[in-house]
Amino acid sequence: MPTHGLFGAFSVRRPGPLALALFVWLALEVAAFALVIDRAGVLGALLIGAATSVAGVVMLRHVGRGAVEGLRRTAAGAEPQQGALLDGTLTALAGVLLVLPGFVSDLVGLALAAPSLRGWIARRFAPETIVATRRTPRDVIDLDPQDWRAGADPGAERLPPPPR
Repeated sequence: MPTHGLFGAFSVRRPGPLALALFVWLALEVAAFALVIDRAGVLGALLIGAATSVAGVVMLRHVGRGAVEGLRRTAAGAEPQQGALLDGTLTALAGVLLVLPGFVSDLVGLALAAPSLRGWIARRFAPETIVATRRTPRDVIDLDPQDWRAGADPGAERLPPPPR
């Protein structure tokens, strides 16, 4: 069995799409950091980075409180807001991107913080199955289409009206 040196058993592979995307992201972050340092100075860049991180933490706390409040309302019998799960997830992603160091991630996080962009993403990319389920109020009888028909049966006995 021939050997090809110390590293003969290892083969060289090209990076996959995820590794390539992370490399491009890192290169963009370094370029953005250099640009911000050029415009605002080192101290300004560090202050801007710290401010966006604090904003991300505040946003994550807000999302967490909103999620807990939504769970309380749903547990109390209220109907969940349609699209609240997807909107909360996108807002949490915005907060995480703001907390992460880097100005490109901050830019994407700030964009996701805008409700109009989150709404567009939800309308554009969310499948129809990601909608909140509707709860039927307790005083409503929900029938399937085969369980009822329109109009009264002429031969059916009518029930008396309920007492008032």
